[in-house]
Amino acid sequence: MIKNITKIISNAGLTMLVLAFAFTTVEPAVSFGAPVQSQFTISQTTNSEVSFVTLASNVVMSPTLGGITGGTANGLTQVAVLSNNSTGYNMTIQASSTGAMQGTASSTNFIPVYSTTTPDYNFVTPANSARFGYTVNASTTSDVTALFKSNGSNLCGVGGSTSGGGIHCWIGATSTAVQIINRGTATAGTGATTTLYFQVGIAANPLPAIPNDTYVSTSTLTATANP
Repeated sequence: MIKNITKIISNAGLTMLVLAFAFTTVEPAVSFGAPVQSQFTISQTTNSEVSFVTLASNVVMSPTLGGITGGTANGLTQVAVLSNNSTGYNMTIQASSTGAMQGTASSTNFIPVYSTTTPDYNFVTPANSARFGYTVNASTTSDVTALFKSNGSNLCGVGGSTSGGGIHCWIGATSTAVQIINRGTATAGTGATTTLYFQVGIAANPLPAIPNDTYVSTSTLTATANP
């Protein structure tokens, strides 16, 4: 009887050892008290955005010019663009019609647009003529497209300068959109500033004549995120 009891106890002990070994094999972390981990990620996608933080203001050219004696008038406006796009943004300018400044008293009155396909380094008004043009600069020089950059002395569309001792590389506004800015990175929190300069030149005794009137040109700036 004692033998049987001893055998039963021995078998029970062996069974418990086997079960304990099996448990530690299947669930070692629980057996040894080690921590268990469950790792996961959290993701959030953001869209690229472009916005104007400073809108271009209307430009009033100064001074008032004589339609016969002529002269030169200047004006400027600034616009600031904010973008989180990693590849930056581009901006175009487009005139609402022919680009010429139209008279408000009579639609037949106009100041012709600066008629060059490649910008002139200096704004030039030929004898007996009148013209209206613009050029571009930016807080980050590299943002300005090559069209408005110069070699720093006499040629536009080449080099990397937007200075050279004055405001250079003048061209006429057109009803076809022209890219003036192409930035390759996101902007700072205050945005990137672009300055547009405008000039009207009237030579003495222009032909056709420039009647007394107020002349207006309307242009649109469009900023788009780069792909």
